[in-house]
Amino acid sequence: MLTPDLKTQIQQSFNAAKNTMPGFKIRKTQNKMIAEISKTLAREYPNSKPILCVEAPTGTGKTMAYLLSAIPIAKASQHKLVVSSANVALQEQLLNKDMPEIQKYCMIDFEYVLVKGRSRYLCVRNLINLLEDNTKKNPLFETLSLWDSPPGEYQIKQLNKLLEDYSDKKWSGEIDDLTQPPDGTLWKKIACNRFTCSAKNCDFYNDCAFFKARRQITKADVIIANHDLILADLNTGNTVLPTTENCVYIFDEAHHLNQKALSHFSLNTSTESIKTSVRQVQNIGEKTSKIMHSSSPKNNIKQIDNYLAELILLFKNLDFNEAVYLFPIGVVDVSIQSICQNLYTTMKVINTEFEKHKETWQNYLKITSIQKTTKDLLDNAIGECEQHLSAILSLFSSFLQIDESGQTPHSRWIEETSLPNKKTNYILNSAQIDIGANLNHLIWSKVAGAVLTSATLSSLGSFERLNQQLGLTKAENQYLRLPSPFAFEQVDFIIANFKNNPTQIYEHTQEVAVQLLKRIDKNAGSLALFASNKQMQMVADLIEKKLKCTLFVQGEFSKKSIIKKHLSLRKQNKGSVIFGLDSFAEGVDLKGNNLTHVIIIKLRFSVPTSPIEKTTNDYLKSQNRNPFMEVSLADASLRLIQACGRLIRSETDSGKITIFDNRLVSKFYGKQLIDALPGYNIVIE
Repeated sequence: MLTPDLKTQIQQSFNAAKNTMPGFKIRKTQNKMIAEISKTLAREYPNSKPILCVEAPTGTGKTMAYLLSAIPIAKASQHKLVVSSANVALQEQLLNKDMPEIQKYCMIDFEYVLVKGRSRYLCVRNLINLLEDNTKKNPLFETLSLWDSPPGEYQIKQLNKLLEDYSDKKWSGEIDDLTQPPDGTLWKKIACNRFTCSAKNCDFYNDCAFFKARRQITKADVIIANHDLILADLNTGNTVLPTTENCVYIFDEAHHLNQKALSHFSLNTSTESIKTSVRQVQNIGEKTSKIMHSSSPKNNIKQIDNYLAELILLFKNLDFNEAVYLFPIGVVDVSIQSICQNLYTTMKVINTEFEKHKETWQNYLKITSIQKTTKDLLDNAIGECEQHLSAILSLFSSFLQIDESGQTPHSRWIEETSLPNKKTNYILNSAQIDIGANLNHLIWSKVAGAVLTSATLSSLGSFERLNQQLGLTKAENQYLRLPSPFAFEQVDFIIANFKNNPTQIYEHTQEVAVQLLKRIDKNAGSLALFASNKQMQMVADLIEKKLKCTLFVQGEFSKKSIIKKHLSLRKQNKGSVIFGLDSFAEGVDLKGNNLTHVIIIKLRFSVPTSPIEKTTNDYLKSQNRNPFMEVSLADASLRLIQACGRLIRSETDSGKITIFDNRLVSKFYGKQLIDALPGYNIVIE
């Protein structure tokens, strides 16, 4: 309940910011957002979950709104506030700018901490073992060497320096704090891993970078995280963050949550990794059995190899399209499913035997002392085997699952790849196309409170698409769409008079080149957003030498470098044009005269290209539903608004938006897309 004390704390915090923060501007939309977050999280709405979806356009001041309102409520109810973003840039802004700022004005004391996934932290035990790896001197462990190939001198030096700096407390143990981090393969060998971690049983537990960071969570009131970390942690049983019941979540950039979740709830394994894994299991069994003077666990390598040979033979006869074979609406061929059943049954036996052997090994270690390096090395290998076996069994279990009639199916597909030795490797994949039920089970049905916010959260003026993607139920939650504080009616949204439809690719590309040369101001800052890399490159080739200002094309430099070079030119009042794709259509903040013209080459309709998208498309059609109206149009609306949002970033910004897509006036859906725009002055040429 929103008690008088809580209301006073929130109001006083806001007043402190209003009266003392440099450049503070009073915004009605920000006040409204604070009020709705407060009422929702304090459960002021009867028969409603404490969940609010709020679309807060640029200029609302949404970060301050959700922090000033949520921190007092979370602390009063003895819950942790978890603030999650979709990318590192916003995390860094929260950590280095927003949180210190809020601490100045918030009427209650609070502590905050940045939390990262396990793999971002050093496992000092792994590092020491890697450097002390003497396996070449001991034939018993020759095949268990932690190195895939003999280490280079530079690698040994780098690892020794890491250990020295960590021991001298010059380095925190986080990969993100390294100026020159090790390459990915090397870091993976020394990073924390939940399957190889022995937690409190480890000699380095008290000095572990990961557990030091985790202990900070218990002291902190506010946890800065990201969508990937939260989803991974929920999927593995809360090994890093507090339980959902004890958390209030703020999902900033919530429009990314669906795509993040789709990737986290997917499974895969490959024919070669299965072969390697069963041999690893056999190898570890033999090594540990030799130490214990016992018999090795049973293995079925020959049987697995035979089944895989049969499976590969069937795969070779599949009709791959660009190295991918997609099972129609996720239904695996009976012949393939039959062999998968044999593999699953046999792998299940191997896993059971391995688990029994692991228990025997652990009991042996309780009564027998062996060399620490040897023990750690074997325990790590056992953990890795468990990880691999679990992934293989999960994948085959999904391939054997029959999706219920009327329920959204899984997407299942095979990828054909080549190994460095030119051997063909087949990757088996399975993914849910609807992760709403998972998110409801893991978050929405349990959470102490949640706010989902973004500048673009609705599609075609509705939250229906968001609800569908994330498993939210309209009647159970609160929703708020805030108007923009900017004078959008002063911005011209120009629908260019184009002869050619974007589906006429060659003709449209030629016309785009001609029109850009006419419309780009050589003395201004412009951004042209393309939906196709091929078209972008073609247009760049056609106009680059004719443009009378500098052109930056995505891919020639990093995004960060392009923006830096663009800003440098604009500072000198020189013209600059950026050609970009999707990544430039959001997260780009070019204020004032740094950007006065956004040109959108065409509407970005999501053509189903990934297996998940294709399965979704086929499933909707099988239900006599229209995937274009349900998915493509709604997503195109959101992307169009995101692209337009690059132009006006503050109250003093001005400029125009031009789109080279005549479907906005020639197609039946054009009016829907135009009506969903935030109040621009529509100019149809």
